[in-house]
Amino acid sequence: MNEARPLVAYSFAYVRRQFHSLDELNANGALRRQRAAQLVFEKVSGGWILQTIADWSTYRALFTSREKFRHALEVARSSGAGLLLADIRELLACTKRDRISECASALDALDVEVWDASLRRTWQSMTEGERRSLVINATQTNNSRSEAVKVGIRLSPTEKAPLPTGNYKHGNSANRLAADQRARRLRDFVVEEMARLPTGEKLSPSVLAAALNAAGIRSARGGHWSHNTAKDLIARIGTLLANPMSP
Repeated sequence: MNEARPLVAYSFAYVRRQFHSLDELNANGALRRQRAAQLVFEKVSGGWILQTIADWSTYRALFTSREKFRHALEVARSSGAGLLLADIRELLACTKRDRISECASALDALDVEVWDASLRRTWQSMTEGERRSLVINATQTNNSRSEAVKVGIRLSPTEKAPLPTGNYKHGNSANRLAADQRARRLRDFVVEEMARLPTGEKLSPSVLAAALNAAGIRSARGGHWSHNTAKDLIARIGTLLANPMSP
């Protein structure tokens, strides 16, 4: 940015279910990462964020057609501000595969300066080739995530969780139910982390634990995630994906 100017920060996430509390909203990894990137951009650019607008959907929406996105544009126009997105490629990747190009075209038509915090550039300053590259990259990311959901989380023999003992089988069913519910809530976060890895690379428990801790997501006991707790989470999510109809 050549000179300090106001910004309206908009973030969007695809979620499996609606949030029922502010804590659930604040715990969403995708929204937290976007907010962090926007704050870093605010600091290094010398601009200032006038308003932050968080948005989410339970289906892969065209984020440029969302009511909150239109509201963010209205605020930016009326304030003479730029619109700040954390990562345009990531937002495009959250769109239905056959509508990613449509979403990019909507950005082309905007009369408000749109900043990408991750690239520290405006959408308008990118060449046609650079924009097309972002669209292609987003489509590839979308494809890899879809494949990850279809295939499920594959564990190598050394990463498989140990077989339950007889005592465990007859243990506290309430604890097992709570663990499965927690795994369902974190499934999208884990799949997103898988999609960030190079093709063919597995998500290790240590890498997942670091990502969960960085996102501020607490473990079942309210503390930090360890290799073992992340390993158990991967195993549970793998079971859920392999048996989608299980209770």
